Amino acid sequence: MRKLTRRSFLKHAGIGGVFLLSSASPFRLVEDVFSEEIREVSLTAAVTPVDIGTGRTFMAWTYNGTAPGPEIRVKEGDTLRVTLRNNLPEGTTIHWHGLPVPNRMDGVPDVTQDPVQTGASFIYEFEATPPGTYVYHSHASYQLDRGLYGALIIEPKQEERSYDREYTLLLDDWATVDGGGPEASRQGRVRSGMGTGMMGSGQQDPEAPLLEPLYDEYTINGKVFRASPPFTVKRGERVRLRIINPSAATLYTLRIAGHSLTVTHTDGRPVVPFTVDALRVGMGERYDAELTANNPGRWYIYTLRDGSPAGGRQLGSLVYQGITATSFNNDTLSRFRVSEYRLFDGVEETYVMPVSTIDRAFRMTLSGGVMSPYWTINGKVYPDTDTLSVIPGESVRFEYSNLSMASHPMHLHGHFFEVAGSGLSTGIRIRKDTLIIPSMGSGAIEFVADNPGDWLHHCHNLYHHAGGMANVMKVA
Repeated sequence: MRKLTRRSFLKHAGIGGVFLLSSASPFRLVEDVFSEEIREVSLTAAVTPVDIGTGRTFMAWTYNGTAPGPEIRVKEGDTLRVTLRNNLPEGTTIHWHGLPVPNRMDGVPDVTQDPVQTGASFIYEFEATPPGTYVYHSHASYQLDRGLYGALIIEPKQEERSYDREYTLLLDDWATVDGGGPEASRQGRVRSGMGTGMMGSGQQDPEAPLLEPLYDEYTINGKVFRASPPFTVKRGERVRLRIINPSAATLYTLRIAGHSLTVTHTDGRPVVPFTVDALRVGMGERYDAELTANNPGRWYIYTLRDGSPAGGRQLGSLVYQGITATSFNNDTLSRFRVSEYRLFDGVEETYVMPVSTIDRAFRMTLSGGVMSPYWTINGKVYPDTDTLSVIPGESVRFEYSNLSMASHPMHLHGHFFEVAGSGLSTGIRIRKDTLIIPSMGSGAIEFVADNPGDWLHHCHNLYHHAGGMANVMKVA
């Protein structure tokens, strides 16, 4: 007999379900009846002195005193209840990036909720489904770039693949000035609009959005390479890596020297396993990958030189147990197979509604930058961009044309989408929630609008988003 979940019960209970949710005692009774676990987490956002391993302390914004914040790990089907307490000097929210939560829980200031003001609290509560690798972060102002993010892992009820070891890798960019990136931008430590790393002149208009900072450090799990503890493995192990990029403005082409990576999930959704030598990860993207520990030694984890600000930089290390040498092995490849969306095939799953005939299409031209802090969709700056109105249940297509000199990882809230141009071998396209649209390139996504509400759609480069590259999709 199939277990009746609280979601399916309320769907069939109708108005009675609403009554049960409105009272604390009956709500608890319903939870007990259906054997669901309630996982309660408290997150306090505050300004905290942090040392990311440089020996210099600066003031970051943190959850529970650490950057990144604590990893939240729950089981599929559990109810996750998170109490946010705001001890910051301004309002804040939490967005559950990639997870199709109810609209009122999505954590977008002035779209799905009012900001949680200084000294106040807010409770986020939703069913932890579907399983996958996600990230939570502030969606207010430039707070993500100050350190307000953490991993959210939803474990499946039944794991399909077996692993000997698992690691989560959170990649981040830092401008080590008090407050992180925003303060660096205000002080004039900014990149040119071409992203070359040249020094700009800073902001002339105090009301204008900030320019992208000039980052001087990059971290895995909050520590720079020289202070990062190695990821240790034993020979013969199968290792699961959950690779997450909550950086404000950096794309990585991640390489673990001496090893290939077999990708099993993109943005939490399963794919036909596919092996690459390096993994391109845009802001907001997540990949699950397997590493077979078959090459003992001490190896760099680094980024390839691909035009990214972090290109060629060492980020961490992989070390086999028993290795005593302090020197690193030389990488065994000079040419690399780098991940591309077209290389991946999706698999059938029950969590994402398949797209059929397209009912509605939107074309979006992405532009801006070149020493300007403004970034546009169809020539308009948010909040003056066009609202995308769709009817629940419609199949929708977004077509992108990028006329700018920067890549844009476009993120849609509340939905997974299929990536056009993928699934060439099996006919099943991969599902994601964030997609890189390359400089002077194009792309398209398709999805079923099955989650009612007002949903933000935006570039996940924080400074492009703040500069106007966003709009709202209204599903009603």
